[in-house]
Amino acid sequence: MLYAGDNMENKITILDHEEQYLEMIKNQETFLLYFTTPDCGVCKVLYPRLLNELQAFEFPLLKVDASTFKELSGQYLVFAVPTVLIIHQQKEVLRESRYIDFTKISRLLNLLSV
Repeated sequence: MLYAGDNMENKITILDHEEQYLEMIKNQETFLLYFTTPDCGVCKVLYPRLLNELQAFEFPLLKVDASTFKELSGQYLVFAVPTVLIIHQQKEVLRESRYIDFTKISRLLNLLSV
């Protein structure tokens, strides 16, 4: 496995109900949203890579099934998966969709960590 399981498990939430999202946006200054679907092969390949990048940071990740949470996906105008959003102070500050630039994600997370 590419990432440290114990360290990452505390930072990952798989969205089961919308209240988890509302709690995250209310209580976290910065967090990531990862939109995926169960049948997305690319999503399954990129997810471990994203977790590997997040190892160095304390920011939580909310994993969202876009096929189940269509309203939340629509709210963020997510039309393709995988999509990674970085939310800072309740605003989207970065969007990577389909072709994920992990360097750009890490660079911004470094800036937000200061």
